[in-house]
Amino acid sequence: GYKLHQQIGKALQRRSETIRNTIIRYNMQAAALNPPRPPISWKDIAEYSFLGEFDLLRHSRADVRDNDWAKPVFRQATVKFFKLQRAREELKRVSMEVRCLQTSIHDEEAHIAKITDELLVSNHPLASELKRQHRSWHAINELHLHCLDQITRHPQYVGS
Repeated sequence: GYKLHQQIGKALQRRSETIRNTIIRYNMQAAALNPPRPPISWKDIAEYSFLGEFDLLRHSRADVRDNDWAKPVFRQATVKFFKLQRAREELKRVSMEVRCLQTSIHDEEAHIAKITDELLVSNHPLASELKRQHRSWHAINELHLHCLDQITRHPQYVGS
């Protein structure tokens, strides 16, 4: 809402001269029509938050107000449809990220175990310190794996 409105306002300011010239040209042509169309102002343009809210198409040659795409309820349904599509894509992405993170944790655990075993033979004090450090890492990894496991058990989870 507000953040989008601010972003649009900033974009309009960056292109303000072009937009002001376009408004002037539009208002001249709108006044020349029979019957004349209402003029628009910079304030009108600055307050629009979505292109779909522009009413300029209502005054075009063909009356498009009866088309489904021009009705707010259909626009809102379309926006919700695409948000749902993005949510489905995001679920797939989360599924891939969960698998990657699980694999990374398991690989790291195996690598640390291998290095620790090798160090036990060549440098026992270092191996002991690595084991000590690894205990806290392992606890954190276990917590992460538990959370990832909960994600995979969620009914909306789409991974395998």
